[in-house]
Amino acid sequence: MGRLSATSVKATKEPGRYGDGDGLYLVMTPSGSKSWVCRVQKNGKRRDIGLGSVKKVPLALARERAVKTRMQVEVGIDPVSERRKEAGIPTFRETVTLVFAENKASWKNQKHRAQ
Repeated sequence: MGRLSATSVKATKEPGRYGDGDGLYLVMTPSGSKSWVCRVQKNGKRRDIGLGSVKKVPLALARERAVKTRMQVEVGIDPVSERRKEAGIPTFRETVTLVFAENKASWKNQKHRAQ
C-alpha cells in the first residue's frame, strides 16, 4: 500500500484511475475533478464506494476511510447505508410508508387504498 503520495495526487493531470493499493483509487474525471474510491468485493460482488473529494479528503484520511470501509464490508455491514443512517436519510421503504400514510385519506376508492 502507499503507491501514491500527496505530491503525486496534486500533480495528476490526466483523467483515469490511479491505484494506491488495497483497493484505494484516485479517480480523475475528464472535467478535472478528483475523488477517492474504495473498491471492495464480498461474496463475488464488487462495489466501488466513494470516500470524498480530494479537495476535502487528504490522502492520509482517504487511507483511513478505506481501511474502515473494508472492515465494515468484511463484517457484513453496508458502509453506504450506515452513512445514510447517520445523515438521517430515510430508506425507500420508510419513505413509501410515510407517503402512503399521508395520502391514504385522500383516496376515496377502496381499490386504490388496497393497491
